[in-house]
Amino acid sequence: MLEKLRSRPKLIIAVASYDHRLKGAVEQYKAVVHLSDGSRLHINEVWLEGKLEKYAYYWLTPTGKILRGWDNAPHHPEIDSHPHHTHQADTVYSSKIRGLDDVLELLIKQINPER
Repeated sequence: MLEKLRSRPKLIIAVASYDHRLKGAVEQYKAVVHLSDGSRLHINEVWLEGKLEKYAYYWLTPTGKILRGWDNAPHHPEIDSHPHHTHQADTVYSSKIRGLDDVLELLIKQINPER
């Protein structure tokens, strides 16, 4: 994951924190990155035997207010993309996000639209 984050210097200006833990077949990644517009992205992924099982990505303003969040916790069965969903303001929406690459591509388009 660290290489993936560092490969997008126009979007990610700094990796503020990074943690990778491996226990048997389970890997967990956590990171906080600073983005080119001053916002932050909080990343949490759990992989089992090489497959992404759980994720949560939260995009925050420089002051810590959530702009948008994406996760696959199964707590919104009413959403047609269940368990994948997006949090924005006080509303939950269906989501096409399935992993970090999807989030980074979306943020590139939102933050650096000239790309």
